Amino acid sequence: MMTHLTLIVPFSVPPGAGDDATDDVVPGALLRQLELPALGKLLTRATPGPRETHDDPYLRTLPQERWLAGRAGLDAVRVPTAPFMRLADRAGAGDAAPPAGEGAWACLQPVHIHAARDHLVLIHPDQLDIRDDEARALHAAIADLLGEAGIALEAPHPARWYVPDGTFGDLTATTPVRATGRNIDIWMQAGPQARDWRRFQNEIQMTWHAHPVNEAREAEGRLTVNSVWLHGGGKTGPVRKLADTVRTDDPFLAGLALAGGSRLGPQPARYADIAGAEGTVMTLLDSATEAHIAADWGLWIERMHTLDAEWFAPVLAALGDGSIQAVTLVLGGENHFAEFTVTRADLRKFWRGLGTRGDWRALLSDLAMAA
Repeated sequence: MMTHLTLIVPFSVPPGAGDDATDDVVPGALLRQLELPALGKLLTRATPGPRETHDDPYLRTLPQERWLAGRAGLDAVRVPTAPFMRLADRAGAGDAAPPAGEGAWACLQPVHIHAARDHLVLIHPDQLDIRDDEARALHAAIADLLGEAGIALEAPHPARWYVPDGTFGDLTATTPVRATGRNIDIWMQAGPQARDWRRFQNEIQMTWHAHPVNEAREAEGRLTVNSVWLHGGGKTGPVRKLADTVRTDDPFLAGLALAGGSRLGPQPARYADIAGAEGTVMTLLDSATEAHIAADWGLWIERMHTLDAEWFAPVLAALGDGSIQAVTLVLGGENHFAEFTVTRADLRKFWRGLGTRGDWRALLSDLAMAA
């Protein structure tokens, strides 16, 4: 029997009025078009848990990263994502897992930066789909530059490379997805040696500008790999176990699972894929992320409806028939997360579905505006 299922759902909350130039009309219009009966019942029967209430719109990490860091007992202010991503990527490449606490690492991620008319925009890294042979060629092209700078680089995954943390001093850095789709000026790395970092970044950009890999990608209609983004620096260290089983393709969550001793498996497409799991289970459902970031609200609504049909509805049914004893939902928006836990007994508390408490759209609107 599954005793507790935790579903982390990033970008599942509509934008709040004024978020990233969103006007006041958009949140209400989106909420009216959402049809999420299963999620709605879960939310209106749930007991609210921890919830972010800060008023800083420029935090450099994602809400789910901060929630995971807090759950694992890590620093939730400057979340050390890179060393855990490295742990997962090394395991995925078949390398021996480094011992916990081994060194400190930052992620040097190949990216595409688009030149708009009057600013630069970071494209979501997943859109690059860098092949192994392309990564090897791009790495080889900057080998001399790395050698001259005395930088040791690991590349266990074609899309994520790693360098020792502190290579460019104490930099304040931004998770790429946090900066995706935006003018990168305010999200750029900052610190006493930021100029050294930008000089190194520029050298790589010039080296890769006319590289055969990028010429071939451009000819194929694919995005070029024209820059790198440094982020996530820190140490691994001990972490609290997140769940008996973690099912995810997210490298940070996967690394936390490995470090905490959880069983790790691939991201399930729907609840039916994990229905027979035992004990506590955690997974991250990020299918709405890119649509939300791109403000493609038609696609975002479609993705949310799919989540309701393939996840929330069967989870609600499993909670009702006793296949699951408790469910925790971690919902995130642009800047905040909110946690809700519902047990099988809570489903029988029909009075929770009455009055304002029973209006799930109002709950999501509240999260959008103030959470």
